[in-house]
Amino acid sequence: MRDSYAAELTRHRPGEWLIARENSFDGTAVRADMRTIDRSNVTRLWEFKISASYEALGQILVYLAMARRAEEAAGNECLIRGVIAAFDFQPEVAYAVERLNLSIELVTLPPALAHAGGIPPCLNTAPIPVIPRQSGLIAPTVAIFNQQETP
Repeated sequence: MRDSYAAELTRHRPGEWLIARENSFDGTAVRADMRTIDRSNVTRLWEFKISASYEALGQILVYLAMARRAEEAAGNECLIRGVIAAFDFQPEVAYAVERLNLSIELVTLPPALAHAGGIPPCLNTAPIPVIPRQSGLIAPTVAIFNQQETP
């Protein structure tokens, strides 16, 4: 799912470029799913989830803290924001992000990305076309093998 989104990043988010997938932070085992940068020099750390819960919010906050610490240690002053990308979000997560002014973006993933991996069918909202059967257009198939008449 992340790799499919990253492969088409410029289509989903024009003016934003991929820096890394599985972006790690020195001295920790923490890794953000993706790191991007835009024209305004804003760096974004991404966490991808099927359904975003409190865990996703905690993860992105840790990633932001680690990234900001690394940038400060290097003497860089760049703006770093967090992004949680998911097919759906727990309402409390969206409320907390807004109410606490966390400057975290919530990106709803397009349903077509559900085909990129093992996404549960309940979240796969892409409609499957139904081809109606019309009588007379398709010849009936009848299998006749060794048919013999009985006396």
